[in-house]
Amino acid sequence: MKSSSPRSERSARCPRCGNAFDCGMQTEPSNCWCRALPPLPVERLKPGGRCLCPECLAAEIAQATHEASEHERP
Repeated sequence: MKSSSPRSERSARCPRCGNAFDCGMQTEPSNCWCRALPPLPVERLKPGGRCLCPECLAAEIAQATHEASEHERP
């Protein structure tokens, strides 16, 4: 686990790996780094789920993309 600096108002903790990261969803207007990434398919979202850190979200997107391409093969 990476060491983290003192938690700011935007600090969050990833529920998957436990790393601290800045979440822009707490800012007004909402301008989070995650908005620049492809969206996850709705079936991969967990109701009430917390945000993932950049590394875990990228891994989740890659896994979803891989699974989607596997289903599209003839």
